[in-house]
Parts: sequence; C-alpha cells; structure tokens
Amino acid sequence: MKYSKGDLIAIQTLEDKRVTAIVLAIFVGGQYYYCYIIEEDYHRLVYVKEIDFLITQGFDAEAIIDPDIFNLDYSFYEACSELFSYSPFFGFDDYDSESDESDD
Repeated sequence: MKYSKGDLIAIQTLEDKRVTAIVLAIFVGGQYYYCYIIEEDYHRLVYVKEIDFLITQGFDAEAIIDPDIFNLDYSFYEACSELFSYSPFFGFDDYDSESDESDD
C-alpha cells in the first residue's frame, strides 16, 4: 500500500511494540518514509515493511519537519556504516607500511 504525506500509521518496532507515526516525507518511490514518532517525540526513517497498517489518511499534513535534519555531520555516516552491511569504508585496511619498507 502507498502512504501519503500526513498519513497516521502504525509501526511495528524491533521490540515488538506498536507505535504511531505521522508521514512527513516519502523517499525512493515509497520504500522509505520520514516520520514523526508520536510516543517517542522524535523523527526517524521508516522502511515500508515496518509499517503495520494505516490508521487514517490526512491526519496532519502540516507537521513540521525538524530543521536540523539537513545539517548532517559525521555521525550520520557513522550510523549508516553501523546499520547497513555496506559502507564506503567496507573492506578498507590501514596502509601497510611494512610492505613498503621491504621494497628498499
């Protein structure tokens, strides 16, 4: 099912809890939703398979997006590398200085 900005949805968490969220933005053709979690009072990205069901359409279309969401620092990339199996640093080893010295 496709959800729209402002929809009130129920999300099943990893702890087998159900929380309610307001859809604020839609990404990757409806695969990811940027939502405001009401019970926890924070914003997060929700994968479509986490959504349990639609509570109501058009609940709050004027919900405010956190203005700091686009001020990304290193912590964003650090969180991505911990959460996803691939990152730009995957398989990167420190430069081996011993092999360079043996060439002399």
